[in-house]
Amino acid sequence: MEGNAPRDDDCFAFPIAINMAAAAASVRVLVVLLAVSAVSSLRRAAATMTVEAACQQHTKHPELCVKALSSANPEMKAAALKGGLPGIAELSLSLAAQCGAETVAFVKGLEKMPGGMPPECLEECVGKFQAAVADLKRSKAAVDQAKDESGVGAWLTAAKNDGETCMHDCHRIEGGAELQIVDKVTDLTQMCSIALSLTDASIHNHTAAA
Repeated sequence: MEGNAPRDDDCFAFPIAINMAAAAASVRVLVVLLAVSAVSSLRRAAATMTVEAACQQHTKHPELCVKALSSANPEMKAAALKGGLPGIAELSLSLAAQCGAETVAFVKGLEKMPGGMPPECLEECVGKFQAAVADLKRSKAAVDQAKDESGVGAWLTAAKNDGETCMHDCHRIEGGAELQIVDKVTDLTQMCSIALSLTDASIHNHTAAA
């Protein structure tokens, strides 16, 4: 009988095991809750991103960025803000493509201006700007379809380069047409830079929140 007598530590062995298991489960639940809370916080922050905050935090041209995005179609702007930073980035892509198309039209019209650009320079510029618009549209399509994120940066960079190199073989001529197109080139390259920065930030924030 003495050999079968319960030991003091036997009385607590099972309850202790249960308590340890319960504690481990509680820790796991807490970790999961904290992770969910962190992701939710990131998503809420993205969803409440303003144009001003996005431009200030992520672009090199915040003043132009705020001006361009704030002057967008009210419906487009409202839809962009609902989408957080990705929505704002997509809006910047649309505006950059619009800027590119307007620049193409402007450059084509230079041949009718007194002292307009030389035909060979005009032809080169139009071709480069058309390539820039095509690159921007491909970037927007890639964002819309949530595919080929690496391609977005490459296409935007190509669009920016196409705009910047437009004037390489052009020379200043009477009439001041070059000064006007320089302004257009500057607008386009800065809009491309803004779109590139916002899209890059959107992709990195999405990756961090995933």
